[in-house]
Amino acid sequence: MLLGGSVLAVDGILPGLFGGMAATGVGLSLTIGGIKQLNRSWRIFTTDLVPIDEAVGSDELVQITGSVYPSQPGDTIISPIHDQECVAYKYKIRSQLNDGCPIDSGTECRSFKISDGTAEVLITPTTESLSLDTQKKTVTGGEEVSREINEEKINVDPSAEISDSGSIPNPIELIEGTISLGEQITIVGRANPTPKTGAEDTDISVGADTNTDVVAVMTPETDHLNVMNELTETTALKTGTVGTLFAIVGSVFTLGGLAIFISALGSLA
Repeated sequence: MLLGGSVLAVDGILPGLFGGMAATGVGLSLTIGGIKQLNRSWRIFTTDLVPIDEAVGSDELVQITGSVYPSQPGDTIISPIHDQECVAYKYKIRSQLNDGCPIDSGTECRSFKISDGTAEVLITPTTESLSLDTQKKTVTGGEEVSREINEEKINVDPSAEISDSGSIPNPIELIEGTISLGEQITIVGRANPTPKTGAEDTDISVGADTNTDVVAVMTPETDHLNVMNELTETTALKTGTVGTLFAIVGSVFTLGGLAIFISALGSLA
């Protein structure tokens, strides 16, 4: 009887132990993610804006601005909603009736160059490094959605069934942000110098389809790359808000999970 009672007691405690461990793990993950977002917000807000030629080889994180050009002629993509030639886009299609229920979303980007007239830098972004200013349009019904988007290009989620009006509730929000050619954008990161190609002419032929000298490259591996076409203050505020929310929720989960775990351990005594 004593053995059976002990087994039952342990069985009753195990859910608390595992539940506490799971909640603590989720909480720690959220907290770490929140701290990373807060650090990103701080870096965006505090970096100094410098010309590209001064940013090259700097040991510090810097902020640069410049006009966007493809890394190679024709190396561009077409956005699925605005049908715009660009080097990066993010889009989201969601319902207004079902608590903003997402119908489809996607992100795509290419390497590109920016120039401010002093030098040219190659940017290799990731989807996580993009902070894009978005435009929103509300439409009604599947047929109107089909007229507003390029169905051939929205293949990120084949299950979206965009052309089936019966599968899409009304009204629908079409949201998209792009980095278009010639647009002025802001980059935060480190500019690593590239090896000299031997070309003596360092003039930048802005907008021309010529192979100009790229003096540096900025990638996520060069630390904390952020690519923005919205105000840096806006990006910093949005990122900081998300980071704060994640950190708070993560802390609640962590403390709650630890409390459950410790309570379950105490029951073993």
